[in-house]
Amino acid sequence: MIRILLAGCGKMGTAMLQGWLAQLDAGLEFMVYDPMLADDHLACQDDRVVTMTTLDPGQFPVDQAPDLVVLAMKPQMLPDAMPPLAAISTPKTVFLSIAAGITMATLKDHLGEDRAIIRTMPNTPAAIGKGITAMIFNDAVNPKMVALTKEMMGVIGVVVELDDEADMDAVTAVSGSGPAYVFLMREALESAGITAGLKPDLAAKLAEATISGASSLMDASDESPSQLRINVTSPAGTTQAALDVLMAENGLHQLMTSAVLAARNRSKELGK
Repeated sequence: MIRILLAGCGKMGTAMLQGWLAQLDAGLEFMVYDPMLADDHLACQDDRVVTMTTLDPGQFPVDQAPDLVVLAMKPQMLPDAMPPLAAISTPKTVFLSIAAGITMATLKDHLGEDRAIIRTMPNTPAAIGKGITAMIFNDAVNPKMVALTKEMMGVIGVVVELDDEADMDAVTAVSGSGPAYVFLMREALESAGITAGLKPDLAAKLAEATISGASSLMDASDESPSQLRINVTSPAGTTQAALDVLMAENGLHQLMTSAVLAARNRSKELGK
């Protein structure tokens, strides 16, 4: 039996837990710790999960300490959460963090220099099994736990393994924060449709179906996004007129680059 303690059960923690309960094989025991855990939360309704709103070291004798602690909380919450989590663990406990910007070095400062640590960055499409998670492992993580945690994160989408932890800040800016950029594009397209004279409900329907359909087409097609863009663009046509604006010197490419760099820099700041 492998004991897994999920520390933090907000939207991302809940998405992961739902996937694990639905798809992972037996042999895993789940515990959820969250001071804000409501009585009607999903985890409280599943008899395969032990829930708790406080941590008492007396509840975790050495032979019942968690084998894996998943830190599924906001970066700002980690400093207060780490001491009680460290107290209920053993030197063999592996810590997996999804907190943006929090480096392995910072986690070691709280947990101990020899701790086994996995740093990850999933994203919100994990809620429907369509996420992508970047992972990196320190040398203290044993092969069995590497395989298990890859399987766990694979339940919620694609997994990519990094060679260099320094890449995690850029990963956070592209895929971790990236869904928000797409949602904003959807909002902007709807707003532009209304400005162009459409009724709000029609503009919303057109914008939603267009974003969803274009994404599905990219998934299904063997052609690159650039080629798909070319395919829909007739010379001197309506699409070209719009792209002349979006692809101008200070257009979408520059805006997106600036946005990603801002997110990357903020991730670096959170790690200090």
